[in-house]
Amino acid sequence: MNLDTFLNKIVFGWIKHDLERMTTEIPALDGAVGNINFPLALCVLAYMEYLGGFLLGEEGNFTDNSKEYIDKCFVHKDEYPIDILRDIFRNGLAHEYFARGAISRNNLRPAVYKQSGVGAILDVETLVKDFLDSLDKFKTQLTEEKYKERMSKALDEIKRFKTKHTTLIDGLREGQIYASTNIHTSSSSRASGYPGPIKNTTTLDPSIK
Repeated sequence: MNLDTFLNKIVFGWIKHDLERMTTEIPALDGAVGNINFPLALCVLAYMEYLGGFLLGEEGNFTDNSKEYIDKCFVHKDEYPIDILRDIFRNGLAHEYFARGAISRNNLRPAVYKQSGVGAILDVETLVKDFLDSLDKFKTQLTEEKYKERMSKALDEIKRFKTKHTTLIDGLREGQIYASTNIHTSSSSRASGYPGPIKNTTTLDPSIK
């Protein structure tokens, strides 16, 4: 996968459109259950870590990657204290499901603020907008050299784990489209992965090795 394909398919395709769909098709409803505050926040924080690694040209960690991304791509960078993003929100969500503060979808600034009795609050609606706005800047900041360095390491890591678990993978059953007398489908969502969509539910893209 070359740089242009990565930007067009992964960044401005999957990442951008997934977030746009999540926020527009599941709008925040006051007092409702299912406002996706937590998964939305975890997605964006993961994307920032992921893309920041390309700016650095290496895998790095959440702190280094996300700080690099915020510093180079965000307009309101002073609203995102990296230690709070990491320890309160990212690690809280990833390791405990709950953020160690609170997450809102109120479209407020600053993006990270405080409230008595609660502590730190992340407004994920603002974070999503800032992140989507930052993608154009990311495109200009990402160099061919750094992209190749990071992608090469990512593909090597994928190959290492697939080789490690070859026996387990070979032992998996092939997927089948679910159908019953009450559910009828003529198509399904294709699986996706490096370096692109998998052609159907039962046959892996031959370019993925």
